[in-house]
Amino acid sequence: MRKIVGVLLLGLILVSGWGRTIYAADSAPPRPVDVAAPSALPPLPFAKASMDLPRFHKEKAEVKRTQQSLDVPKPEKAADPVQVVAPAIAPPTDESLAEARAGGKKWIEVNLTEQKTYAWEGDQLAGEFLISSGLPGTPTVQGIYRMRVRARSQTMSGGDRAAGTYYSLPNVEWVQYFYQDYSFHGTYWHNNFGNPMSHGCVNMTNEDAEWLFRWTMPEYADETKWLPAEGDNAVLVYIHK
Repeated sequence: MRKIVGVLLLGLILVSGWGRTIYAADSAPPRPVDVAAPSALPPLPFAKASMDLPRFHKEKAEVKRTQQSLDVPKPEKAADPVQVVAPAIAPPTDESLAEARAGGKKWIEVNLTEQKTYAWEGDQLAGEFLISSGLPGTPTVQGIYRMRVRARSQTMSGGDRAAGTYYSLPNVEWVQYFYQDYSFHGTYWHNNFGNPMSHGCVNMTNEDAEWLFRWTMPEYADETKWLPAEGDNAVLVYIHK
């Protein structure tokens, strides 16, 4: 009796299709649902930006340990160069510029129309350079300023990633700040001097920027720290169209 019942149940299973997957006769078995592939990374907003990979950090740490073992001096960075200021220096005025011109002192002229920088000692021209000032959307300030703080080299970054304006520039050399974040500095990412190209700074070739750096600060002894301008090296800067 039990054998008869078992045979009947087996027949029902085979007829009804229980326990197996039923496909249409002319179709292939369904494929597993694809897991959504990760979206493509957006393009880097700045051509010289580097991606933040773990290997980079490892190599950076190895370089740091090597530097420490060799006791190689490393540049000292300030969180905000605006804070590194010689407070005893009086703010510049039109009279300050007139005194520098009449007294044979060093002063710098930036002519935005000509896209040139002139290094003066009184009324004697000591140097003349093609530069690139700020673009129309990020113009270079105009007025009379003083050199405030210097750095042999630093990383400059800014802009906005979402807007596609982000930039990160390592090893910008011969930096001289004269007002807030505005500075003279060397430039290696373009060679279009004589035309506005910058975010507001005064771009120069590295050679010209070094000359100006050492001219404004002749006592510079190759220090790699932030150097506040003081005394005679707080040179006046006159920027105009």
